[in-house]
Amino acid sequence: MQIRFDPLRPEAYPGLIAAAAEKLAGTGDSSLWAVCGDDPYLEIEASDQVRQWLTSQGYNERISETPDRFFRWRDWFGQTQSGSLFSSQRLFEIRLPTGRPGIEGAKVLSQWLQEPPESTALLVHLPRLDKKLAATQWLSKWLERGAVITIETPRPEHMGSWVEKKLQAKGMRASRDAVAVMASQFEGNYAAAHQEIEKLAASPRANPSEPLTPEELAQAISNHARYNAFQFAQQISTASAARSIRVLRGLQDEGEPLPLIVWACAQAIRRLPDNQAGPALQRLSRIDTMAKGIAPGDPWSELERLVLKLAP
Repeated sequence: MQIRFDPLRPEAYPGLIAAAAEKLAGTGDSSLWAVCGDDPYLEIEASDQVRQWLTSQGYNERISETPDRFFRWRDWFGQTQSGSLFSSQRLFEIRLPTGRPGIEGAKVLSQWLQEPPESTALLVHLPRLDKKLAATQWLSKWLERGAVITIETPRPEHMGSWVEKKLQAKGMRASRDAVAVMASQFEGNYAAAHQEIEKLAASPRANPSEPLTPEELAQAISNHARYNAFQFAQQISTASAARSIRVLRGLQDEGEPLPLIVWACAQAIRRLPDNQAGPALQRLSRIDTMAKGIAPGDPWSELERLVLKLAP
């Protein structure tokens, strides 16, 4: 049985797992689970939901392995046959980053499907489920007997929706611009975005009931950096060219995301007189396309030229 998880609707995960387990109880084996995905954080999030369900069913001891070339599959399978001193039901986990267990591993996993050990569940972690992986003999049997959860990584344009839901789950709100900044900042890195949201939730705020603003978000993201994208943007038309370029190069050295700098500059430039703002925004738009790989050129160098143009 294949189950598709939508990371934009994580609240549906428990219900999908319970429904799949109920169906498998009559036609398959509800103790056989696999999770497939190409994003490490989203795969962990889905796996946690499977573990929670198995824990609710009494699988209180967890044993995890990541096989290497020295891993002895037969010894591992023998361990699943022996009883436990700590729990009447155990969960065994196998991580296969490449999706290939090898000849011996495939035989052992096929044997597990034919002779499942009593009071034992198995959770296998796999990469993205493609046609080649699904066609392997052991996994094709798994699709018949157990549950295979696939997690589709959201398209880049949906990152903002994911960020917004995660903020809401932590009791926070953010303006549309703030969500856009965060989505651009992490560019599909869900683990980093999750970590930042956790930090935001733990940080005290002057007005916790108010939505997060782009400035507040940028400050939180940059609070460990020597330089700050918003501070740089605010002074590009007032500080000397030498100072602005020095700060810009500092931002580059510290790995400050270019999309965040471009966004912050755009907000600052819009407050300039029209005869300055119009041409500057046009140049900034081209820099943005360079940063995204759409137009040729070095966006950092072009940003330095823009700084020279705007400096007093």
